[in-house]
Amino acid sequence: YQVVVICDDEAWNGDLSTAVCDLLEEDIPGLVRPESYFDIVKQVSTEEATDADKRHGIVFVIKLIPSNEAPSYKITKDMYARPQIILTLTASNAEQAMGYIYTHRDELRDIMAASEREEALKAAKGKSAKQLMEDFKNSTGYSMVIPHSFSKANPADESITWYIRDYKNKAQYIFAFATEYNPESDIATESKAIVDAINAKFNTIASKDVTGSYMQIDMYRPVVADVVNVNNRKMLELRGCWEVARDYMGGSFTAYTIFEPETGTATVIIFALYAPEEAQRNLMRELEALIYTLE
Repeated sequence: YQVVVICDDEAWNGDLSTAVCDLLEEDIPGLVRPESYFDIVKQVSTEEATDADKRHGIVFVIKLIPSNEAPSYKITKDMYARPQIILTLTASNAEQAMGYIYTHRDELRDIMAASEREEALKAAKGKSAKQLMEDFKNSTGYSMVIPHSFSKANPADESITWYIRDYKNKAQYIFAFATEYNPESDIATESKAIVDAINAKFNTIASKDVTGSYMQIDMYRPVVADVVNVNNRKMLELRGCWEVARDYMGGSFTAYTIFEPETGTATVIIFALYAPEEAQRNLMRELEALIYTLE
């Protein structure tokens, strides 16, 4: 997720650099520690860009052409390396480029994340847990890739599906369940209802070695809600942190909710992480990529 920015020094030394840093280095919501969407490893002018710079996995090129009428971008994949995305933004001046960056921030971030996501999905699809994928389809009605080395857990509440991949000092989780909702409610009301539904399901999960423990959303950290488009399907995305009461476990989670207005049912798919000794950004991105396989 490291980015090389190719931009002439004169433009970069002004406010444009602030806009690019806001785009790339803003903290991702919902992580237990501050971690940015991307990391700018280098800014270099067009004339000074080396072959090594051009072979970087993500390259963000900003071209300022006075005769350019409207700002636009183009995507070039795998030109100098594989995998690689070169995102070229063309504008007439720095102010126009800044305005475009702030207006299209989410779109530009997603373009640069696509290469990373494709690599994660390639690895997941190459070694997938076929039996768990069948179980997931039977439980939720949806197909989704589940990577190998996950195993099925047995929660006390059988209405929640739970898969876990354990490492020595960390673990990745996938949860899924269905809940009712009111198709006539606004998104703010539904966001709160889904948070409550997640908490109710989490409360049925306990640490096996701690009597009276239960999982819950960490309400002292904000849960950030957004409506996202995943493969032309609108979903409610919730990002936040979880913890275990009476224990010292906790981590990050991202939940995606698919609303089905014809039945008044919502399917909630949660990716969660426990990794107290590691950065969580990449491990969560690895899990979140799986939602792009949902059918």
